Amino acid sequence: MKRRAVVAGLVVASAGCTDRLHDLAASTPRDLAVRSRYVDGNPLVEGKSVRSLPEELLTHAASFRSKSEAEAAVLPGESETLAFVEATSFVDDGGESILVAAQRLTAPEVELRLGSISRTGDHSLRVAVDVAGVRGEVETDDPVVKTLLLRLTDERGPPERVVVSIGGDRAGVTV
Repeated sequence: MKRRAVVAGLVVASAGCTDRLHDLAASTPRDLAVRSRYVDGNPLVEGKSVRSLPEELLTHAASFRSKSEAEAAVLPGESETLAFVEATSFVDDGGESILVAAQRLTAPEVELRLGSISRTGDHSLRVAVDVAGVRGEVETDDPVVKTLLLRLTDERGPPERVVVSIGGDRAGVTV
């Protein structure tokens, strides 16, 4: 009896997870493969980071077409980010993917999650990033950097432009 209750509980508990995966797949073009990784902090060097922008700009995006370019933009010791870069088959290195780093200056309790991706033209993508962990408007006097890494593999070829939208702010990047 106890085993049946546990199995039934697992089926009910996992139902919500299946729906979330389905929702994300439904909101992404079928000919676009996406992998994302949330990084709590700033893995990027000066000049590639949101910290390099004027302080009134809260959202930033950077794109990378080659492994060497991406590795050069990552701070030493950022093992999670470097592992994600290592697993990417970059377009300029004979692969099929690009890497986009979406960043936001925000409160420490905020997390970034991939919301949806849509096409805005033949070779342009719009990436909506959800802010999780808080409700309502998020303001802080001492903002921290949150990063979402996106590996994009498009069957149509690499996009020419990616616009990232986080919390109502947008940042565009030419790939």
